[in-house]
Amino acid sequence: MKRLATVVAAAILAGACAKESASLEIKPGNTVSVEKKDGVVVVGRLVEVKPEHVIVDTSTGRREIARSDISTFRADASAVSTPAQPAGTALAAERPESSAAAKPASTPPSAAAPAPEYREVTLPAGTVLPVELSTAVASDTSHVEDAVRGTLRRAVTVGGVHALPAGTVVTGVVTAAERSARVKGRARVAFRFTAIDPPGDAQRMSMRTDTVSRLAEATKKQDAYKIGGGAAGGAIVGGILGGGDGAAKGAAIGGAAGTGVVLSTRGKEIRLAPGTPVSVRLAAPLTVRVRVAA
Repeated sequence: MKRLATVVAAAILAGACAKESASLEIKPGNTVSVEKKDGVVVVGRLVEVKPEHVIVDTSTGRREIARSDISTFRADASAVSTPAQPAGTALAAERPESSAAAKPASTPPSAAAPAPEYREVTLPAGTVLPVELSTAVASDTSHVEDAVRGTLRRAVTVGGVHALPAGTVVTGVVTAAERSARVKGRARVAFRFTAIDPPGDAQRMSMRTDTVSRLAEATKKQDAYKIGGGAAGGAIVGGILGGGDGAAKGAAIGGAAGTGVVLSTRGKEIRLAPGTPVSVRLAAPLTVRVRVAA
């Protein structure tokens, strides 16, 4: 039994020596495949072999593997697809100076775009805003509190500064809408603007303007012509048919007919279509933020 144990021990020692001598035969610089006892395989360039450990240069960095953790250790030229590089060097793709598309070292990095600067500009009361209506306003179709919308036809400048660009949106409401009446009562419509919304990232602001009012033309002359014309026509017809007395009767009848026409006809209405230009005055100062030119 003692002799058998001695033989087994000798065989194990011989196997260990064979493994040790095999590992020592792989020279540094060769590509190796090291399988650890936990199943992890390390592939890379052998840098150094020491009694306690081996050092392998892998694609992710230099690894130090203890001899006691190694299961197999072999040279494997096909184990890695990337040729081994000298110790301490990086792959060409990782070196900016090796790339033809890389910028020269003297080129400074691009600076971040500076944040825009703004200043406040105040439009005094009485400033005229040249507005073009975007919605229709009419004495016979609009109602009080209906929305009114428009845009600035051109930029508004204060002290040489463009405070409000062309196209700035203004909004408001109808304040009065009266249809024309028969004989008496002229059509009227009125509105004012209460807010302004500059283009871009500027905030919508409240404002106060004077009321824009339109009154229909009087129709007294036209009414008189209608009544007078009817009376004259009746007199002519009555004179032809019945002499002087007939002319008087005809005039009365004709005048009554003309009056009836006037009483049944309304006067003119006020209708402002989209695209109608109006001038609006600020009733109070308006302060806006204006971007400072770079």
